[in-house]
Amino acid sequence: MTASTLKARRRAVLAALIAAGLVSLPACGSAESASPPAKDNQVSEQDFASARDAYDLKLARCLREKGHDVKDPEPGKGIQESSPEINADASKCMGELGDPPTVARSPADEAAARKLQLEQAACLREKGYDVEDPTPEQALTIPEEATQEAVDACFAG
Repeated sequence: MTASTLKARRRAVLAALIAAGLVSLPACGSAESASPPAKDNQVSEQDFASARDAYDLKLARCLREKGHDVKDPEPGKGIQESSPEINADASKCMGELGDPPTVARSPADEAAARKLQLEQAACLREKGYDVEDPTPEQALTIPEEATQEAVDACFAG
């Protein structure tokens, strides 16, 4: 399996967690990172899909304004085009647009998500990866060198 395939699968696992409202992600970084959601971008579960689609359209528009040939994403699919240049400008666009929407959670859901992230961090450490415990300010970061097998084992639902 190639490094790009592993990275794509790792992103798919994290995308599933985002959709479940368990974590949110910044656009880019050297490692996959799940950051705690800002309160002003939280929406109800029933409004999440449409809010995320609207955000993705704004992100695509911003990327086009920066000179990239990016199509409007299909609902629920997100932006499909990717390159180092697009990723760098996506970070800039997200800085301009703010964080993408996340599902608002109850305090009990927040506690459950934190517990899950602590368990996932411990699992990754057991598999030999240097992973810090997530905090309210900095959520779980998956090391780039983590294998797909480790990610699957530690993030299996």
